Amino acid sequence: MSARAGSFSFDRKDLSRFLFDLYDYEPKLLRKLISARPYVCPFEDIERHIPSNAKVLDVGCGNGALLAILLASGRISEAVGCDVHEGALASARKAAERAGNAGRVSFLKIGDFEAMPADRFDVVTMVDVLHHVPEGKRVKAVDEAIKRVGTGGIFLFKDMVESPFWRRLAHNIDDLIFSGEWVRQVKTAEVEAHVKAAGFVLVESQEIPRIFYGNTLRVFRRL
Repeated sequence: MSARAGSFSFDRKDLSRFLFDLYDYEPKLLRKLISARPYVCPFEDIERHIPSNAKVLDVGCGNGALLAILLASGRISEAVGCDVHEGALASARKAAERAGNAGRVSFLKIGDFEAMPADRFDVVTMVDVLHHVPEGKRVKAVDEAIKRVGTGGIFLFKDMVESPFWRRLAHNIDDLIFSGEWVRQVKTAEVEAHVKAAGFVLVESQEIPRIFYGNTLRVFRRL
């Protein structure tokens, strides 16, 4: 699969292959886990909400898979990825270099959400991050993310579903195995109400099942 603008496919199988090739410097198991992510995370539903030539902030970017995909597809003009883990950021920087147009993206290690760049962005993404944040700090995390969305810009929130129980349990077991955490699911309705109260309108709401898992996607626009 070509990773150049204009010929990039958002088919799950192609995305998986792209990530498997891109992260060939990672240990075998991690490489396989990264390449399996398109079968769990709805990258295609995220991508269609990213305007052309967008300035993007990815909150909790991890190893940079989302930004690498957007770079390779020619979707973004400028981006910043923030995370608390330097090891993940080192991998993200390497992936961005290999995806092409690496000069368009920078990565920043942060100790807390207030340390994110103070710029305004066309799109701020928070994908599978909030359930790792202690419950008492989640409102603050969302506040810090949405204050960086420019007028008319997008806040894209994606996390794990609260129900049904068996999908929630699948996510909990997954996180316990791979991150050592028994997480508490995010109350999406509370996030939605909070973001709306801050001057955003909800433009899309989806529950997206994938294998044993379930994703909740909310897309907001700042008025």
